[in-house]
Amino acid sequence: MRFFPSVLVFIAALIWASAFIYLSLNVQDILEGFSLLAIGTISSFVLAYWARLIHRNQRLYERFRFLQTGIASLAPTIESVIFDNTGKIVWTTHPNAYPNLTEFSRKLFLRIKSSEKTAEIQRVIDQRERCDILFCGGGNGLGQDQKWWTFSQAPFDKNSSIIIVKDVTTHFDTYHHLKHNYQQLEKFLDEAPFAIFYTSGQGKILGVNQTFCQWLELSQDQCLGRNITDFLKESDGYKGLVKVVNKNGPSFKALLFKPTIAPQTRLRPSILCKFETPIALVHEEILTESAFIDAAIPAVTLNHLGTITSSNSAFNAILGENYVKREFAHLVHPGQREEVARKLQKAFDQRSPILPFEIRLDHNKLQATVYASRPYQKGYHQEVMLQFIDISEQKRLEDQFIQSQKMQAVGQLAGGIAHDFNNLLTAMIGYSDLLLQRYLPNDPSYTDVMQIKQNANRAANLVRQLLAFSRRQTLQPKVVNITDHLVEISTLLRRLIGAGIELKMSHARDLWPVKVDIGQFEQVIINLVVNARDAMKGGGTLTIKTLNHQFLKQQRHGHDLIPKGEYISIEVIDTGHGIAPENLPYIFEPFFSTKEVGEGTGLGLSTVYGIVKQTGGFVLVDSQVNQGTTFNILLPRYVGAIEDETIKVDQQISDLTGGGKVLLVEDEDAVRMFSARALREKGYEVIEAASGDAALDLVKGGQEFDILVTDVVMPKMDGPTLCKKIRDIHPNARTIFISGYTEDTFRKNLDSDANIHFLPKPFTLKDLALKVKEVLGSES
Repeated sequence: MRFFPSVLVFIAALIWASAFIYLSLNVQDILEGFSLLAIGTISSFVLAYWARLIHRNQRLYERFRFLQTGIASLAPTIESVIFDNTGKIVWTTHPNAYPNLTEFSRKLFLRIKSSEKTAEIQRVIDQRERCDILFCGGGNGLGQDQKWWTFSQAPFDKNSSIIIVKDVTTHFDTYHHLKHNYQQLEKFLDEAPFAIFYTSGQGKILGVNQTFCQWLELSQDQCLGRNITDFLKESDGYKGLVKVVNKNGPSFKALLFKPTIAPQTRLRPSILCKFETPIALVHEEILTESAFIDAAIPAVTLNHLGTITSSNSAFNAILGENYVKREFAHLVHPGQREEVARKLQKAFDQRSPILPFEIRLDHNKLQATVYASRPYQKGYHQEVMLQFIDISEQKRLEDQFIQSQKMQAVGQLAGGIAHDFNNLLTAMIGYSDLLLQRYLPNDPSYTDVMQIKQNANRAANLVRQLLAFSRRQTLQPKVVNITDHLVEISTLLRRLIGAGIELKMSHARDLWPVKVDIGQFEQVIINLVVNARDAMKGGGTLTIKTLNHQFLKQQRHGHDLIPKGEYISIEVIDTGHGIAPENLPYIFEPFFSTKEVGEGTGLGLSTVYGIVKQTGGFVLVDSQVNQGTTFNILLPRYVGAIEDETIKVDQQISDLTGGGKVLLVEDEDAVRMFSARALREKGYEVIEAASGDAALDLVKGGQEFDILVTDVVMPKMDGPTLCKKIRDIHPNARTIFISGYTEDTFRKNLDSDANIHFLPKPFTLKDLALKVKEVLGSES
């Protein structure tokens, strides 16, 4: 079909030429015949050439369309924009993102951290210079979680230009990870108490560590490229012993280890252990000199039966006793014994290279990377030496990182569903309120509707719990005395645990003040008390203690590193069945529960963890099976002036009716319809808009209003953007933001303004009417 127009033109040219040929053959005058024939021939060639141009243009159009589609597919990671000489966008991979170069620059600079890059990029944009600039933005202030982009500009055709912004963060993540690992390995090798050198097959030195250079009093550059025989000479006596020739000082003897490697390997590593005293061979099968016994790295030697024939002081200190003449397999974690046995068997095989492997000893007391070598042998009785590099801290950090990544992922999920889920709950609760106005409390339908509303409120509480554990809820902290609030909720706690459990409360005198959101803190205590009650089905004792606690130095508990300082401690102690050791690492994970199906959501302890962490505190757990569990909450002491806060009793507004014009902007139809109906029933005139663009058009068209009620997250134009544009027209416009997200997720992007208020979703009919009347009344 794409060749159809050009074919038509070509056929027309043939018909046209045929017509002129026919006319030229049928005229009487020869001159007229030749003229007609010439005209027909020329016009036919013109039509044929036109058909060819149409065909070529169609092919160019198809190629351009495929090219445009291919470039657009790169939009998630590569942003391309073409500007003309006036700064107007001609083409972009992100349509509707910005109308011109000025707006593009403004949004671009929001990504960039304030630095010299800002001025440099602004200059090249203004002067239309060709450039390639790398810049970063975002992050947590510690150099982590940053985003990296490349900014490229290519000018063309009278001050027009194309700008390409490419996200290259993934490349930097890999680079930083490799760089960090390399630096750690390089530091370990350089600071090792033994010398390491690498040679080629011909014995030329290709690499050395700092210890090797210090022994020879030379720099690395002076060692590289020389033959190893310049520094090492054969020594009489014990096999593997060499003489290290130091031309700048006294020579000495050292033990040389040459690990077995594959023949095709270019680098051949070797290890030198220095001896300050002569070798004393107490037993031919046991190496007892100081380089082994006094080495800082834990090490043992094994015979071919797997029995420990010797161990140094560092190894004995870690495990607490001497394990010589005992089976090495008994020290290995049961889950690894078979795998370690296979690796040790390969270590005894002279034909196999000895590769490092990880091991867990003494029930995870020590996690280490093992380096096996065959430094010596006696007759047919081979021995293998194992050296252990402690990686327990590294593994702990890896586990902590994995846990934080898991919590962050679920936290992002929680924040993502909160908006849409709260929209649904707002409509359910709102229409339930409208239905309840039609029935009396003794009507059966009233009870049915109330059940719907109560279950919707339970769902809303579940969303709040998700936001709490992910630390995304809005806190309202105040300086309080925890003892007073525990006394206030003691009656509620006694009702929660029932008559079969005894509640004991012990409070320290002069308990330090703390700054917490008291509502969220009470939720923490209630969750812990409910868990304790469920762990004591047959009765027991629940004890709540408060006391002052001071850490004189930094403390480590599990994954948490508690800074030194003053804290108050709230202990919740039960005498229940306890927590199994295999479950203890997972109790704070969301949706993890050991209860029967239907007895819990698995969010109780994760909510506790999220609230306490967001407050700046720590949660410590100690549990013994069949003896009980202790949860210890540490909150930092508040240091500062404590102002007397008068107790403000909220005056309940019984009359929710009002008057005025409300501009209601909400893209969710059900929420908008309920809100508009609720406000109209209370006496307000409501102007509805289903999007920010529609609302802005109404205001620009002269629509008057007394208050703006708008959703925060909407397609195309969000609530804060709409508010800013309306403020350009009505500077003193009063605004109420409604959102399923928390207030602090968007308020930081707005200027501090008393005319801006917030109503979280889900809200009831009463909440909406009360908020509108409160804002109009207080600012009228």
